[in-house]
Amino acid sequence: MTPTTEQVLALHTATDTTVPEGHIDENGHMNIGHYFSAASWAVWDLTSERVTGPDYIARRGSSFFTVEHRIAYLGELRLGERYSVHAALAGRTDKALHGLALVVDRERDRVACRMEIVYVHVDMGARRACAMPDDVAARADAEVARHPWVAAAATGLTLRRPS
Repeated sequence: MTPTTEQVLALHTATDTTVPEGHIDENGHMNIGHYFSAASWAVWDLTSERVTGPDYIARRGSSFFTVEHRIAYLGELRLGERYSVHAALAGRTDKALHGLALVVDRERDRVACRMEIVYVHVDMGARRACAMPDDVAARADAEVARHPWVAAAATGLTLRRPS
């Protein structure tokens, strides 16, 4: 399922900016590292803001570690062009979150990049995967339910379910 720009713009907005000169590579467009950075931070910011809270590591002794991602570049962004980055959660298990970030080319009204990410919930003391606390899981579920179409759009990665 390919989301419409209207659907994407209704998601959590992490960034709305223009491509600066320092992000342009030798091909004359924004370098892939900047798409990756913006998309990965978008999912992290959404998770921090709506699921865990900004002081989660210090307060709860847990965090999320990135274990996998998949990125597709669908259009180029050039110097001075406006873009925005949006994020949502597509699903979860007791120990993992599946996120989706979309970079929207605001000049051409299209998705320029999409990145899926899988986070594993980690006990920071043991440095091992562990189940999310019930309150965190409930907030994650609420985020997944907020935009049901995201699960159908985020099909490049899957969450492993316990057998």
